Amino acid sequence: MERRTRLMRVLTRRIALSELGNREIARRAGIPTQRISDLLAGRLEHFSADDLEAIHDSVAGVVDQEGPSSRITPP
Repeated sequence: MERRTRLMRVLTRRIALSELGNREIARRAGIPTQRISDLLAGRLEHFSADDLEAIHDSVAGVVDQEGPSSRITPP
């Protein structure tokens, strides 16, 4: 659970900084737009760690100015 919480925090920050819309993020991740809305609303129970990492990978590289503090590390 802690890992998913950390992933969710990183993702919501990356999404906010990326200036991409929910639709574009969902398209890149290959998931329905509603899933991104669930993520941003904090509905963590709807996601596995693998789901969150897939979304992270889809927005990776869009925001480079975050630095090392945004890196996801395994527990």
